[in-house]
Amino acid sequence: MTVSELASIEGQVAIVTGGTAGIGQGCVERFAAEGAKVAIVGRNQEAGARIVGDLQDSGAEAMFLTGECADSSDMKAVVGVVDEAWGRVDILVNCAGGFLDAPDIEEITDEMWAKGLSWNIDTKFLISREVVPIMKRNSYGRIVNISSVAGRTASRGASLDYATGKAAVVGLTRRLAIEVAPFGITVNVVAPGLVRTPRVGRHSEEHLAQRAAGTPVRRLGTSEELAHAILYLSTPGAGFTTGAVLDVNGGAWIG
Repeated sequence: MTVSELASIEGQVAIVTGGTAGIGQGCVERFAAEGAKVAIVGRNQEAGARIVGDLQDSGAEAMFLTGECADSSDMKAVVGVVDEAWGRVDILVNCAGGFLDAPDIEEITDEMWAKGLSWNIDTKFLISREVVPIMKRNSYGRIVNISSVAGRTASRGASLDYATGKAAVVGLTRRLAIEVAPFGITVNVVAPGLVRTPRVGRHSEEHLAQRAAGTPVRRLGTSEELAHAILYLSTPGAGFTTGAVLDVNGGAWIG
């Protein structure tokens, strides 16, 4: 393959969960700009319709599919629609996730624990289970799971369920990577640091400035930077990279 072919996802079919905001939206927009057909999966129908409309106006092929990424029946239906419409799934980017407040362990209820884990690990497993057979059928696939710096090293600012779920994403990725490697499918992780997205709006600017000052690059990341890293792992040229964790955190944690 030529250098340009190794880097191209033009004409490929991508599913991006959690694609209506933040890192997920940045990924959707970058993939569409690269010529991929993009299916956005999420719960925010208004945002999904707006993003798809904008992409279609620019000449891209895109669809929005509403669904709960932690619900197996929803994910089965979503993947079925994409496969029927476009006949394949080449790329799956699992951005969907979430977090609760960060109480101490004595204050975490059974419901909070289960919900936090489900948001961050079930959302990767359930849709991957539906996508892998399609990728096997085509002897090709790229799965990129989004973890967090909180899943790579201890962070007092992250809730216990969130940190545990994000660490579990790494374990899921590594185990699945060795299972599907013989079928031309790679599975990798991107672990972001603090990125300026709508989600961080719950923090004050003073808090964000303090966090940025404690990072070697002295700033927060951007969705565009994360999308660029995810794009690499989604290309044909990343075929010899699997089970890897790409830390994109401005040097906040180097392991």
